[in-house]
Amino acid sequence: MFRKQQKFSAYFFILTLILSAVFCFLFLENFKSYKSQVTILLIPKSEKIAVQSEQIAQNLTEFPRNLSFYEKLLADNKNIKDELAGCSKDKRKKLWNKKLEINREKNSGIIKIGISNDNQVKSEKIARQTAFTLFNTASRYYNIKNEIDLRIIDEPITSLKMKSWPWLIFLSVLAGTFLSYLITSIFSKAEIFFLKARSGINLAKPYRQNFSSWTDATQRKEKSDKPEKKSKPITAAKKSQAPSNLPIADDSGAALEDAGINKDATEKIISSEEPSEEELKERLNQLLRGEL
Repeated sequence: MFRKQQKFSAYFFILTLILSAVFCFLFLENFKSYKSQVTILLIPKSEKIAVQSEQIAQNLTEFPRNLSFYEKLLADNKNIKDELAGCSKDKRKKLWNKKLEINREKNSGIIKIGISNDNQVKSEKIARQTAFTLFNTASRYYNIKNEIDLRIIDEPITSLKMKSWPWLIFLSVLAGTFLSYLITSIFSKAEIFFLKARSGINLAKPYRQNFSSWTDATQRKEKSDKPEKKSKPITAAKKSQAPSNLPIADDSGAALEDAGINKDATEKIISSEEPSEEELKERLNQLLRGEL
């Protein structure tokens, strides 16, 4: 039993790892995010503006964070769908800033604009349009011809990034563990079922044979245990009586001769006891009947 539990645990652990990896790849698409980055360069056109370039660059990084900038971006490009429609202004601004990443290289006029989106094409398109909208916005506050010049020095470069790695790992392991437990439980129950079925098939015939043998032996034992009915000894028959058709001698000599009895022996008996004729007849009849 202990070895079986160890075997089950090993299968369960290995299957959990495999399934967790599979679920990680399946869920990966939902946690994918693409970041497209455009690099622009701020060029001061006069010494006066060069002195203020630090402040101008900082202002340019702040313009895109406003909700008005996002709405102008949508207005400048009708092909971009408003993914934040239906939200309040405050939430729209927060969600837009969550998608936007803009920063300036230290002590330089290089500004990098990054846009994150679940779709790579949309990410690149919005990043490019953000740069153009920034140029238009800057032209409202600065003289593009005489004060500053903005140029794109790097087209959108897209990179893949993952969002919420901990959640991806947690959900993958959770799903893998659950499915692994479900599979191992089903296979374990199926194995027990088939083993029982197989044992039943193998034992059915021997059981019937053993049962028949046991029944026959039991019946033989019961027969041997029962006392044999001994036939009553045939008791000696009652003294056979002389057939009724035997002649009763009126004359002792003739009757004895008919019965095959020696006449001389009879005469000796008669002469020794000297019975009367009636007694002689009676004794003779008794002798013939076997009573003597």
